[in-house]
Amino acid sequence: MDYLDKLMSDTIIEKQLDGIKEGEFDIIPCNVGVIVKPYDENPYRKIEKTESGLIIGVQSSQKVRSNDSGEIEENDEYVACAKVIAVGPFCKNVKVGEDVFLIKHILKPVPFRKQNLWEVDEQNILCRIVPKGTQND
Repeated sequence: MDYLDKLMSDTIIEKQLDGIKEGEFDIIPCNVGVIVKPYDENPYRKIEKTESGLIIGVQSSQKVRSNDSGEIEENDEYVACAKVIAVGPFCKNVKVGEDVFLIKHILKPVPFRKQNLWEVDEQNILCRIVPKGTQND
């Protein structure tokens, strides 16, 4: 057995998690932290079709030509839609299970069981998405 194989089989993480079942832990952010799981695509994006057949609201490509340099770049949106997974003890406005819009570039990754979770402070959430008539619940 070479050194790399031994390192991979004897990692500290594997020893610490040996025998721990998937559902034995909850993840709880501290203070005003909010744990979110971003959607792959915004489920609230309105898609319309005009009378002439033009489809509006669908992102046509992940690559765009930069207005500044003229080069092809990634079309990166700055706002993301995510599901709230957990909230910290001092969060006042966001609840577990709600969908929120937030700025993507301030998210911090949370490496918990490879679930693609991110942490953001409550004050950096742009808005909540709730059914009409329930905004004060």
